[in-house]
Amino acid sequence: MILELKIRNFLSFKEEVTFSFEATADKTLDDYYVVQKKDGTRILKMMMVYGANASGKSNLIEAFEFIYDFVRNIPDEKDEETNFIPFRFDQTKDEPGEFNLWFYIGEKKHRYQLILNQDTVLEEKLFYYPSSQPAILFSRYFDTNMKISVIEFGSKIKISKQAQEAIQLKTLKNTSVFAACNQVNLSLPELEIVLEWFNEQYLASINPYTLLTEFSESAIKNDSEIKEQALKFLKEADFNITDIKYEERTKPVPEFFLKSLDSAPIRDEEKEQIKKDKLFHYNETLFEHKIINSGKEEFYFLEDERQSKGTIRYYGLSAPFFYAIKNNAFLPIDEIGSALHPILVIHFITEFLKKSKEAQLLFTTHNMSILNEKEILRKDAIWFTEKQENGATDLFSMADFPIRKELSYYNAYKLGKFGAIPEL
Repeated sequence: MILELKIRNFLSFKEEVTFSFEATADKTLDDYYVVQKKDGTRILKMMMVYGANASGKSNLIEAFEFIYDFVRNIPDEKDEETNFIPFRFDQTKDEPGEFNLWFYIGEKKHRYQLILNQDTVLEEKLFYYPSSQPAILFSRYFDTNMKISVIEFGSKIKISKQAQEAIQLKTLKNTSVFAACNQVNLSLPELEIVLEWFNEQYLASINPYTLLTEFSESAIKNDSEIKEQALKFLKEADFNITDIKYEERTKPVPEFFLKSLDSAPIRDEEKEQIKKDKLFHYNETLFEHKIINSGKEEFYFLEDERQSKGTIRYYGLSAPFFYAIKNNAFLPIDEIGSALHPILVIHFITEFLKKSKEAQLLFTTHNMSILNEKEILRKDAIWFTEKQENGATDLFSMADFPIRKELSYYNAYKLGKFGAIPEL
């Protein structure tokens, strides 16, 4: 579970900001919201972020996504940029950025630190906490004289000098130590458990433009439990839908495509098959609708393009939802209400809180009506982003304000008591 992320000099975050999943002493909805670790740390399962347009909500999701990509990415070229983007509105653009992520794997607390600029990883460290004090697993820094990354492993890591040199050789100036280890045939259990956590329990972020249907369809075809979950979601979005099926279809290949086929970015076997058949083969997703006509049940199938955008969006969210719940994973969603009715959004987050054991949901939203749903809200789970005069993002929690629980969060936010609203 993620405990905290500190960000400095990344996108609109100029000065260091802290986004924390740590719960306050408030006992509101503890059974639904809070997981308590053996060391006494209380961690929230769900967080929501409000703010005006261009205030930095999406940039918070981008910060989590940057870590997701960086840990996994193996650059094609050693001189590729790191994809890091600094705060650009003053001299800060010439300074490195920094990320510090605290997280738990089971009951063991870890911290991952990353300092880099647009070209080079300057520092990268991984700690774990055998007690209240951290111990180093690895430390990596960039030697400016030798122009290479130097890696030092902690005493917990048992590794030969030859193996250490192999990892160092793969750790290019734009590459994470995790990605380098993935390229070397070594068994380092202390690192493998962290990499597995990043791979299995730290999911890619979802934004309004993320194409979710292919991911969900692949999951539904291979897992009957996910199909059952998807059908439940579909029935919430469109009560007529009773089933999903997939049929293989074909359509003629246009002549202009055949002429340019040799330069198409597909495998040679597929090219030959297309030339031979002159047909495209594809899967069609069909949704079964139950209709009542004159008191009699009738069933009809409609293609996915005939469904509403909201229905398809909710269908697409079903697999990430179920995967997060099943694997106790972290799921970040930017603009959760995109194309969805507000009641569907409330259903989604309510179901997440009910079903989650240690899964975590982070979402941004403009949907103020959620603030009326006191039965699913804690003050420390509601955060805000606000753009300052210098263009930088300030990040803060409703728990920082002395607002009584019985007062309307909706009205307080609408009246600007927390800031983080458009100035008109």
